[in-house]
Amino acid sequence: MSEEQPKSVIAGYLQKLEESTGSEGNYAYRGQENADWGVESGALRRLKETDPLAKKRELSQEGFIDYHEKELLEPARMDRYGVEEGRELGDLELLAKLQHHGAATCLIDFTRNFLVAMWFACQPYEEEAKAKAKNGIIFILDTSDEKNFRSLKEKYLKEEVRPILKFQISDEATSSSIPNSSWWHWSPHGLDRRILKQDSLFIFGQPKIEDALLEKNIVISHGDKDKILEELERLGITERTLFKDLPGFATTHGHNRPLPLGYGDAEYYFQKGNEAWQRDDVEGAMMDYNEAIKLNKDYVEAYYNRGNVNRILGRYNDAIADYSRVIDRKSDYAEAYSNRGLAKSNLGDHRGAIADYSLAIEYKSDYAEAYNGRGLAKSALGGHHSAIEDYNKAIRFKRDYAEAYNGRGLAKSNLGDHRGAKADYDRALELNPDYAEAYHNRGIVNRRLGRHSVAIADYDRAIEYKDDYVEAYYYRGLAKSALND
Repeated sequence: MSEEQPKSVIAGYLQKLEESTGSEGNYAYRGQENADWGVESGALRRLKETDPLAKKRELSQEGFIDYHEKELLEPARMDRYGVEEGRELGDLELLAKLQHHGAATCLIDFTRNFLVAMWFACQPYEEEAKAKAKNGIIFILDTSDEKNFRSLKEKYLKEEVRPILKFQISDEATSSSIPNSSWWHWSPHGLDRRILKQDSLFIFGQPKIEDALLEKNIVISHGDKDKILEELERLGITERTLFKDLPGFATTHGHNRPLPLGYGDAEYYFQKGNEAWQRDDVEGAMMDYNEAIKLNKDYVEAYYNRGNVNRILGRYNDAIADYSRVIDRKSDYAEAYSNRGLAKSNLGDHRGAIADYSLAIEYKSDYAEAYNGRGLAKSALGGHHSAIEDYNKAIRFKRDYAEAYNGRGLAKSNLGDHRGAKADYDRALELNPDYAEAYHNRGIVNRRLGRHSVAIADYDRAIEYKDDYVEAYYYRGLAKSALND
């Protein structure tokens, strides 16, 4: 019986969404961490906090517009914040820019992406330390409802904020006013990366959205918040990915922000080790793999990767020990047998290497690298005919395997088949034109065939690609001596 997969918490809420909205409509979503809150613009919240009378009476539309003109737009333009790359921003563009940097405006953030709204709804209520935990909520608006919503077209961005908020814009095509409504929806393009990542749109027009428009909503249980955030992180929706700009990056790394899920566990250090390895920081990779193994003694991939680092650093006995730990925990790990064979060959234990390569092939019959490694070990023991058979199989499974052609050429050369060897070296160099060892080996064959000038050219190329190639210097000297140079 297969193991039952854990049920997705998000899937349950997506089902609720489908039941709530159906298939028709063009929906916008807003997630809030406290289900008790309504939906107010930042401008209204600011006015309530600073104007005692605003808490007691309804804010008029005229007062709402005055706030934007006198407290935001006029001072911002005086300080030249309304110019960007030599272009004068329209009122709405400037308000969007100001809101991005923390100003309280008429623009209310929504998103077309339900999962993004869910992330915001699942944030911890900031007062939870002082009060009981709160459910989150996702409000759902159908912006295709023309009775309440109008789309703000790009051509209206040149208008001042007053006629926009009064819905007194003339439609040039009909020379008439835009039909009266309560709300605009605007999806700005090209303002910043955060808007793109959050699939954002702004709803605006009034100080707050009345409860009658907010009847369609989904409450997020407080007990589900952490599970949903974990699922969203696996889907790539995190604070870091949603706030994809410099202010967002700085905020997500503030002193009061938690580190990412999984920070400091074995997987975290394993991934750090992989990143260090990609940067060629082998010592850094070693430290991280050590930490991953300390936290998880059975971490097979961490042992395997640490074995690779040890082998690169020439610590062959340590590498063999790591590959053995891998095999102890996963006996059919073909790559671990193959790399252990390579480490044994590096120590001169060619018979032990052949045994490991053979086990790798037993578990992975088309393993070209294992055939090639076994061929090298056989050649080291003088078994050139058997080695050629392994190289043939390596090439059969990997037609562009330059190293296998080079190895087969070396085995043929050791058997006296210099022309066959040269053909293999030629092919290796076609596949890898900067292959220093193949140039060196072809130079040896050309020298044995009496082609000393051609051999010198091959040694020159070998040294060009590997300037500390001692053998190439030595054999070039022999070739020059043969020409009395």
